[in-house]
Amino acid sequence: MRDFFIEMFSDFSRIIIFLHVTSAALLIGSLFVMRFVIQPVEVDVIDLKVKFENCIKMARRYIFFLLPVMLVLIMTSLFMHLGLGFKTGNPATYVMVHIKEALWTFIAFNFGYMYIKYLKAKKGLEAQNYIEVEENVILMVKYLVPLNLLLAIISVYFGVILRGY
Repeated sequence: MRDFFIEMFSDFSRIIIFLHVTSAALLIGSLFVMRFVIQPVEVDVIDLKVKFENCIKMARRYIFFLLPVMLVLIMTSLFMHLGLGFKTGNPATYVMVHIKEALWTFIAFNFGYMYIKYLKAKKGLEAQNYIEVEENVILMVKYLVPLNLLLAIISVYFGVILRGY
């Protein structure tokens, strides 16, 4: 199996790295837009029902956007991890690869938690319990999204170090 990844990476290394960098840029860019562009606009909406309906629709679309981006990121990182042979290389580099994997695993679990909060907010909106909706939306937008943004930026920095640039 390892030989498969090594051969695939050697044949398609530029495409794999391009997809990896592009998906990381899309993820970080979308997190930035969610927190610093869309959220301040949603605060100005006065009608609670309209405000929360828009938040739920936006979160749903974001989740559907995020799934393929995360899958591409995970697949390309797997190809790079096994294809570049970090295990047999420098031990410090191997540790940094595992730190990146831990960061992205935490980010993925955090997105899973955000999905659970989205479902609770959606359920609260259907029951017209706006307090529950607001609590879940605030948790997602003010805490979970910035945390993922920070961890993703740190992970990208480690990726730049690993590539030697």
